[in-house]
Amino acid sequence: MESKDVGISKEVGKYLYRIAPEDAKIILMIAVLSPEGDVGRFEFYSNNGVAEGTFSVSDADVKKLIDLLGEHQQFMVSNNQPAWTRCEFTVNVDSDKFSMELGYEGDMFKLGSLR
Repeated sequence: MESKDVGISKEVGKYLYRIAPEDAKIILMIAVLSPEGDVGRFEFYSNNGVAEGTFSVSDADVKKLIDLLGEHQQFMVSNNQPAWTRCEFTVNVDSDKFSMELGYEGDMFKLGSLR
């Protein structure tokens, strides 16, 4: 049986696949989340194998992602890990795999690009 954090991560990946452009081969979400998991900022990118572009999502999509990522963050805290505040989540559509890199930045809501 997979752990809860892996299950949540799979849900994030499925959700990103659903909201990404139809021709996306690689999907990248960069998110910063408050330590409480209730406020976030996001950037979304996709690559169709030729060019990278940004894509936008609705407020409802952002809310769902905050809920999922907040749940992941709080699961980690409940397992004696510090609250992560940055996440780079990549979905490789062709291989049906994802990766998730977590960060612990202090000034997570700085102005400008999250990249």
